[in-house]
Amino acid sequence: MIELELPWPPSVNNYKQIGRMITTANGKLLQTRKNSPETNRYYYEAWVKIRALRGQDGLKLPLSAMISIEVDAYPPDNKKRDLDNILKVLLDSLVRGGLIVDDSQVARLLVERKAIIPQGKVIIRVTEL
Repeated sequence: MIELELPWPPSVNNYKQIGRMITTANGKLLQTRKNSPETNRYYYEAWVKIRALRGQDGLKLPLSAMISIEVDAYPPDNKKRDLDNILKVLLDSLVRGGLIVDDSQVARLLVERKAIIPQGKVIIRVTEL
């Protein structure tokens, strides 16, 4: 089992920024989207923590088997939040950080809201199935 402690992730509601308008080859207008600075910062923080795991106890990363993920979510305040809104950035950070190959490997996902703590955090436990 791998355990990671990460900061509270950005919500799916604001993890992308609207980019510029482009015209596709078919002549359609498309508005591009790019990661927000907050999302990029989160991906970097996850990458640093995952990078520190490499080589520990013979751990081979990225994990390529089907996995189970348990998330203990400690919100930063008592603002009303949907727990599922933190999962997109959180799972994508595991892929970008090199812990797993793709988030389609997740066969079991358990998310539990915990006590409020300043700045918030998430504790992730990943187990190969």
